[in-house]
Amino acid sequence: MGPLAENHAWRLRPPDRFALLRRLAPALLLSGCALVAAPERGRTAYAADTQSLYEAPATGTVSFLREWVTRETTHVPITTYVQDAALPDICLYDSKAGEVYGERFGDDLSKMKLEIDRNMTRAIRALRQEGTDVLRVVSAALRPRGLEVLAGVRMSDTHHRRIAFDEPLCPRVTLEHPEWVIRQPDLRENETALDYSIPAVREHRMAIIRELAGRPELDGVELNFVRWAKHFPRDQGAVKAPVMTEFVGRVRAELDRAAAGRGAKRPVLGVRVPEGLRECWLAGVDVETWVRDGWIDYVIASPFNESTPQLAVEEFARFTTGRTQLLVSMGDMIGGTWSGPPKITGRGLAQVRDSYSGMLMTPAEARAIAGNFYAWGADGIGFWNVGTKMGVNAGKLGATPELARAQHERLWSWMNAALDRPAMEREERCYHFLPLFKWAAIPAPPSRNYAWYGQGQSPLGTLTTQILRFPPEDTGVRQTYRFRMADGRDGRAVNALVRFRIFHLEPADQVEFDLNCRPVPLPAVRPTQLDVAAAGLPGMHYEIQLADWRHFRGDNVLGIIVHRAVKRAAVPYLEELEVIVR
Repeated sequence: MGPLAENHAWRLRPPDRFALLRRLAPALLLSGCALVAAPERGRTAYAADTQSLYEAPATGTVSFLREWVTRETTHVPITTYVQDAALPDICLYDSKAGEVYGERFGDDLSKMKLEIDRNMTRAIRALRQEGTDVLRVVSAALRPRGLEVLAGVRMSDTHHRRIAFDEPLCPRVTLEHPEWVIRQPDLRENETALDYSIPAVREHRMAIIRELAGRPELDGVELNFVRWAKHFPRDQGAVKAPVMTEFVGRVRAELDRAAAGRGAKRPVLGVRVPEGLRECWLAGVDVETWVRDGWIDYVIASPFNESTPQLAVEEFARFTTGRTQLLVSMGDMIGGTWSGPPKITGRGLAQVRDSYSGMLMTPAEARAIAGNFYAWGADGIGFWNVGTKMGVNAGKLGATPELARAQHERLWSWMNAALDRPAMEREERCYHFLPLFKWAAIPAPPSRNYAWYGQGQSPLGTLTTQILRFPPEDTGVRQTYRFRMADGRDGRAVNALVRFRIFHLEPADQVEFDLNCRPVPLPAVRPTQLDVAAAGLPGMHYEIQLADWRHFRGDNVLGIIVHRAVKRAAVPYLEELEVIVR
């Protein structure tokens, strides 16, 4: 069952959302609740994740990390580097308030099942022996070059799917207090996220943030509400949002109090939030209030793990403009979760498997996605999950140094393409729309422990996948595929190539097309039959060449009518669309 059927509360503003904040008034005075002016300089944020620690050697760890962050930041004009520090209860530094990654396993790391866990534990310990930690190393390497360095705090990471001592990502606090775990309405048995409704949970995690606020080598903190957007029982997000608002207000106050104590400037507080306001409410995240109360220095609107040109940036721009900076997340994965047919080929390094799930970003796709974000109100980009390919492994175990370097070059190419606004209109833009959360098997518990699950639905609750089906009973019925495109939204003429595949269609079938209710001229349509061996499925490929087309409008509709001409064993369907603008 999808979120619309399960929870309608997201539509409502909680009554008296400030009730829980009143008792914070003295602390909030320190944080300057007046309207915050937009920062003078633009921001480009970079989420570092943990890959550098995973790949770090046990000797020469400091020099390895220094070289790593230099590689990440030299080729792309990043301003804000976010180093994961707390996950949220397990920490990647010598925390007194939280649990240090791998500490409970002592000297016998063979108790850890995965090499990634053993490597990260060794790296953290090697840094300790050198008298430092990952936050100090990153700060020393980047702050002298003018970059902001923030500690990343994941607000509800549950990569671990069971509560057990031998799960390195399952924190000791969960083992000791299983009663703090969220009780989900679907009665799942593998939930591991803690419930912010419980005061002790908030106090424990505030102690970790207070510890990070006291570190002078940091410029602030980024709170990540996307991994995995489970803060309350999933049917209580909007009702419990004031609880999280109180918590964020306290974070702002803690940061400001610590900075004032050492005579430092106002620390940065950034937030990474689900990609739409509806999804924010599902997670109990009232980001609009946080911005209006002057607590937040930047907001990153973020899909779960993918880049998509369809994100409704204007929902956030409505209240961030003039108050704080609005960034939008872009990562390397664009194809989604589906690993079955059709086959995807011809993408070179921008592909690791011959399916949607193996598709990686190209510069033309990055220009289109970022162009959409800017057109609808974004101030900049927040790069996400890119660091997994910045090392020797380049995102693939066994990769050669040559392949790793080639992947680095590809990453830098599309990242720079996304940031170079003047070049966007000169270079090719490829708007690529894909069935992002078409699941081979529904990821319901116990297989996964996402907050939301369902066919065509992301773990954040986003209903994002379009699949048009043309069954026999709908012969002659117009179906519509909706796509967002900055080019042409102002009425200017556009030269575009529109292409897509309708699987299980036959050459004898008659098809009519329109764009925004304007019939597509037949001479502009070029149909070809798919090669089953190459495509993985039978069907028809269509290319529509549009010259000086003046009927795009931003949020566009491709209309399709199939007139069934032959009997067939499978229902025809369309799920992917490309619009290439030159």
